[in-house]
Amino acid sequence: MSGWLIAIIAVVFGGGIMVLLWSLISRAARRTAKEWLEMNPGETIALYANGSNCAAFPGEKITLRGNGLLILTETDLHFQMWAPKKILKIALGRIEHVNIVKKFAGRRTRIPMLHIVFRIADGELLETAFTVVGAESWVDAIRSYAHGSAKFGINTEDRDNGR
Repeated sequence: MSGWLIAIIAVVFGGGIMVLLWSLISRAARRTAKEWLEMNPGETIALYANGSNCAAFPGEKITLRGNGLLILTETDLHFQMWAPKKILKIALGRIEHVNIVKKFAGRRTRIPMLHIVFRIADGELLETAFTVVGAESWVDAIRSYAHGSAKFGINTEDRDNGR
């Protein structure tokens, strides 16, 4: 009987921990999205993914690794981590190459990663990869916006005004 009691307590305790973690992650995701919208009024959002994972920067100039909000606008690719608060903004004009990979910085995933190679202000090439559902559509959209042929998106001012 005591074995069953221990198992029940373990399941209840484990379930409580899972609910607590889920609520903390959900709160961080909502807070990050709200902050981004407040910092970028009037931006037109082409694509967004709240929960994408930035794989890494294998370099010393920028170190960024974790989950957060990935947003593509008409001019930039934005990534804002949930915690700690770190922001990456890549101008589409600085992107040299965009493609899909399954392995990056020693990390292999089942979900295709959006791989970005871009130039920073001093001209050095850096790269990163984001695990994001629908990575193929992100590649197509980034290429379209970089060539000026895309005309879709949601304007954040329209969203704020209830349109």
